[in-house]
Amino acid sequence: MRAPISRRVALAYVLFVFVLAVSGTMQMPIASRYRIVAVPGMAWLGDFWLTHKLHYLGAVGLLMLTGYVTTRWVLEWRRDYSLSAFGWTRAGILGLLLLTGAVRVLKNLPSVSFSPAPTMLVDWAHLGLAFLLGLLALLRLGFRGAYWQAKDAARAEATHTRPPRGGPVS
Repeated sequence: MRAPISRRVALAYVLFVFVLAVSGTMQMPIASRYRIVAVPGMAWLGDFWLTHKLHYLGAVGLLMLTGYVTTRWVLEWRRDYSLSAFGWTRAGILGLLLLTGAVRVLKNLPSVSFSPAPTMLVDWAHLGLAFLLGLLALLRLGFRGAYWQAKDAARAEATHTRPPRGGPVS
């Protein structure tokens, strides 16, 4: 089955998610705490403002890519493909990640102030969703699943009947 997503789009997705994972992780104080900044060439990871801007840049790229793929899905691909359970789960996680990320951007504006409890809830939700996205990718690879399937294959799978259990074995 030919995938609706081109290799370039898939590579761009992996690149954006990698940039977001590295920059998002390094915004926490682990780069200095665990001496990652002491490794030659890694000192830039300890600069909060650099990783912050890099995270925003990766987020803009992921937003653009998500908009492109969603538009293509709605206009073209949904006629020939359907999302699998992995696909729907990834779409949901990505949607929630984008939503919590937008709330975090809003929280960082100088004129906006949130109390500590909602701020912590959004921060932990964003971190947890990022972890779930990585876990889902590992599960998909482990089970050799796909994010989509051809509609003909989905129909054939839905109409496939199994022989009755407990019958004679020949």
